[in-house]
Amino acid sequence: MYGHFHKKPLRVRLRQGMWRYKWALCCFVASTYLFAASGYIHVKAVLAQYLIEDAWNQSLASGQPVSPWAWADTYPVAKLTLAQEDFYVLSGASGRVLAFGPGHMSSTSMPGEQGNAVISGHRDTHFAILQKLQVGDVITTETAKHKSRYEVADIRIAHQSQVELTESTGDNVLTLITCYPFAGIEPNPELRYVVRAVLL
Repeated sequence: MYGHFHKKPLRVRLRQGMWRYKWALCCFVASTYLFAASGYIHVKAVLAQYLIEDAWNQSLASGQPVSPWAWADTYPVAKLTLAQEDFYVLSGASGRVLAFGPGHMSSTSMPGEQGNAVISGHRDTHFAILQKLQVGDVITTETAKHKSRYEVADIRIAHQSQVELTESTGDNVLTLITCYPFAGIEPNPELRYVVRAVLL
């Protein structure tokens, strides 16, 4: 005689199946969220540059700072060209500013002026391009007052505590800074990738 075959109710089978695959489901949801968040950051960074470019052109025409959008607490102060790509530099270097573009450290000189002009940016958006630069490459900057050309003189890895990199040396230099390593996933690493260029 065959034994009586008892089939579990559908409700129980679904619950057991969900429990069995819950970790796979959690991993899938988490990875989907992280992928979407990463894509959002890149899209925001790219689209913002178009609005910032428009504000830059308006500020050149009017001679007054123009915010790229109504609620912005920053405005473009310079145009930076490196590796044949243009970037619009915003006033300030807070995390909120850097989400939209490279930022000029307000405590340093403006590009083209005497001193050390320091511009920072995120390694995974605008300043990922810094890894393409080599000693001898030319960087151009434009502000409301100056159009300048710089030559890359030094590229180094530095610790974030080396504040002397942002201090004025008495020379007319441009310092570009981003986090390092470029492929790292740590949100706030201790190392910085520093490109130092001198005025031509």
